[in-house]
Amino acid sequence: MYQLNFPNGNVQTYNSQGELMTAARLLGGEAKLISGKTYAFVPKK
Repeated sequence: MYQLNFPNGNVQTYNSQGELMTAARLLGGEAKLISGKTYAFVPKK
């Protein structure tokens, strides 16, 4: 499972890296790798 952490403290998990990246784009940002399978959501400015 891949984990996407949001600045407000929310966390979402995804079955694949592709799903995580697609979700981040749809939410108006991008995912930055923190470590392993954990990513941080970075909103686009």
